[in-house]
Amino acid sequence: MANNTCTEVQETHAPVWRGFGHWNFYFMAKLGLYWAGSINFDIFYNAVFAAFLLLPLRPNTLSVLRHWLAVPIAIAVLYYDSWLPPIQRLIEQPEVLNFSSDYLLELLLRFINWQLLGTGFIFLVVYLFLASWLRMTAWSLLALLLVALPRMPGLPHFSFNDATDVVTQGLNIAPNNTAAAPRAADMNTVLNEELERFYQAEQSRRTEFSAPTADAAPFDVLLLNVCSLAWSDLEISQLSAHPLFEKMDIMFDQFNSATSYSGPAVIRLMRASCGQTGHKALYQSADSQCHIFENLRALGFTDSAALNHTGEFENFIDELKVAGLSAPPLVPRRLRPHLKGFDGTPIWSDYDALNMWWQERLASDAPATALFYNSITLHDGNREATLDGGSRVSPYPKRAKQLLDDFDSFMQEIEASGRQAMVVFVPEHGAALAGDRMQMSGMREIPAPAITHVPVGVRFIGTQAEPPKKTIHIDTASSYLALSELVSRAVSRAVFDAPQVDWLARGLRAEAAQLYRRESPSFTLHNDSWWRRDGTPGISELN
Repeated sequence: MANNTCTEVQETHAPVWRGFGHWNFYFMAKLGLYWAGSINFDIFYNAVFAAFLLLPLRPNTLSVLRHWLAVPIAIAVLYYDSWLPPIQRLIEQPEVLNFSSDYLLELLLRFINWQLLGTGFIFLVVYLFLASWLRMTAWSLLALLLVALPRMPGLPHFSFNDATDVVTQGLNIAPNNTAAAPRAADMNTVLNEELERFYQAEQSRRTEFSAPTADAAPFDVLLLNVCSLAWSDLEISQLSAHPLFEKMDIMFDQFNSATSYSGPAVIRLMRASCGQTGHKALYQSADSQCHIFENLRALGFTDSAALNHTGEFENFIDELKVAGLSAPPLVPRRLRPHLKGFDGTPIWSDYDALNMWWQERLASDAPATALFYNSITLHDGNREATLDGGSRVSPYPKRAKQLLDDFDSFMQEIEASGRQAMVVFVPEHGAALAGDRMQMSGMREIPAPAITHVPVGVRFIGTQAEPPKKTIHIDTASSYLALSELVSRAVSRAVFDAPQVDWLARGLRAEAAQLYRRESPSFTLHNDSWWRRDGTPGISELN
């Protein structure tokens, strides 16, 4: 009798394994998103969270408390597995707090994927139906094992995509031995070493500027720098064939901006006379020969700058000083704003801003001027300004067409004046209109090709040469050094007196050394790990 009582007491205190309960839906939904390529799935953190949920607890109050604690943990792990930027990025960018309420609401609505919510609702109903018939915890654990086992050391790794062939361009990199594919950690080391060698090789590359001939006619050099315009954005907006591009003398079809943010893009452009550097090196002092405007100043050009915005956001005007531009920018504050910026500040029409600068230029007695003009007309979150001081939605295609029309009209004005000018149209980066499974529309944390592949064109206004029958297209990979080389040739060889301009584009040095894992370009984040576009570790472009 006593033995039976003791057994009953032991059974009463035996641990009760309750399973995941409704947390099964959490794990199954995440695994579904992972297999669909919408998120990553960190095995360690998810396994720890699963163990935390499975651990038997007594009394029941502890079990209830665990479920409450599990909610913020689940959200944190899901955020970690998503492609959203780390919270640290928001802490490092307090300027986000300056976004207008309209823009913040717009960003919030972008996070809501109605199709995904509908799919999740269907999946929830199916789960609730099956949960009454099956032990769902066993199926969840099996699914977790299916994801975890291939990643364990010593076990074969199975992939749906055969992506072991490596193609290299511009670097002496031997293809990997496909018989023994390197692990992700080893691949990161190899690629970081190659990237470092690439930067070392770039240190020796620079453009030499020489004085023009004595009889060369002076001309102006205008760099029109545009925020948020890539080829992909033009295609979505159906503006790829805009007359502005058709009138260009030279177009770079494979120009890579090498960054997805304005500050670094401006510095790279202003230091175009030297090879590429890493991101951190952009904010360190550089040789004076690297600064394209300093090179032009040495040859008698007067530098100037103009903006169609205040330049206050992220201290953009200070970025110009870091980039080597000494002239204070012209801001058309006395004109009526055309747009209201994403941060609530005024944005003026590109034509109005450029025309104001042009009138000052015509009144100047400087023989040659170099202009840096920056436009944020196409920045995400901008709205059309109304007469009552408010704003309304202004779609990207509408703003893009207006910007291109404004630039076209401005070039016609230069042409009508009879002055000679070399106009370089060079966007900073794209707007990421389409988005992808790693980044929603408008997000530019990862410099995908759709963001860094930008339309760059050069037009010579007032030249004695006959216009080419069709635009000269440079279809090799290129970037800022090629632009600097083009400017150098135009200055030193009296391009405006030559009968043709096609010789300018001959033999331009290719700028972008690239590595590809077949049809899957990848990226390095914070000089840390390399990631393929499908979200798995892999080989990357070196730009």
